[in-house]
Amino acid sequence: MTENIDFFIQEDGTDNNMTNDFDINDLLNQVQNTELLEHDLMVPQFINYSENYTVKQLLLICDYYGIGKELKTNKCTKDVIIQILIDFEMNPINSDIVFKRQNLWFYMNELKNDKFMKKFVLW
Repeated sequence: MTENIDFFIQEDGTDNNMTNDFDINDLLNQVQNTELLEHDLMVPQFINYSENYTVKQLLLICDYYGIGKELKTNKCTKDVIIQILIDFEMNPINSDIVFKRQNLWFYMNELKNDKFMKKFVLW
């Protein structure tokens, strides 16, 4: 035996739980705060790369990411290389390869600083 069920929903607009108020200024403030946070994270990274890395070391990092060839052919300055590198590393899409590179660089430095293992590392 099959029974048919019919129903009808009518909204009367008196439900206070559902509001269509959208504050564009609040959204813009959130976006600006996010941009400021990213900028705040980029400045120390820029200083770190600028003071602690040579152009050759920066190009090695870029080569690891697969973006070094374009930088070498365009003969970019150190500041441009650093900016491109930071832009690449700040992109959430690249977070896996950035994390892997940072881990491998850490392990490489550990091996280079070990009295026994440093003779086996060609870097």
